[in-house]
Amino acid sequence: MPGEVTNANKSRHNGGELLWLPPQPNKEYILAVDPAGGGSDGDYTCAQVIDRETGMQCAELQAHLSPRETAPQIMRLGRQYNDALIVIERNNHGQGVWASVCDHYDNTYENVMGKNNGWVTSVANRPGIIALLGNLLAEEPGMFNSARFLRECRTFLRQPDGGSAAAAGAHDDTVMAMAIAQMARKETAGRRFRKNMCGADTAVRRLGIHPGVSPGWT
Repeated sequence: MPGEVTNANKSRHNGGELLWLPPQPNKEYILAVDPAGGGSDGDYTCAQVIDRETGMQCAELQAHLSPRETAPQIMRLGRQYNDALIVIERNNHGQGVWASVCDHYDNTYENVMGKNNGWVTSVANRPGIIALLGNLLAEEPGMFNSARFLRECRTFLRQPDGGSAAAAGAHDDTVMAMAIAQMARKETAGRRFRKNMCGADTAVRRLGIHPGVSPGWT
């Protein structure tokens, strides 16, 4: 969780945002978001940034952010990583995040894949998403840099109904965001990413929040 000792090369917002690999010229990145409501006692909003070519984890954001606060932060981070492809889980709070992002950021899962309803995690696709991440953890553990992500993996348990979820009192935000990022990487293979026509910094200011300030970081 934010505020703990980290293994990152760069840390911002009291550990809420961690960077291991800075963006490199001409590289493409994927930024997947598992949104939450923003309450201080609830789930965290989490975003994972991965290298599109290698799948390597580059950055991680975890904080109690409302949907309105989440949108400018992920656009800022996406812009930092060469206009990264943004993949927002549209379940529940994700609709609010998408509503704030869609008119200001072009390189999105919806636009690249031609899916108006975007990314929705369902009973049907969740097992495959989790299985892909599990295989990567077993076969290429060096792809993952975050100690808190790996800790959440250890408390992400098989349930009596055969599914997988966080143990009681634990969180799975970093796990789900990473699982979505890796599946989006697989699904978008061979597709051309889009460049943003509207700069993310401009979009952030249109939403009324300065890109360097987020009152919801706790």
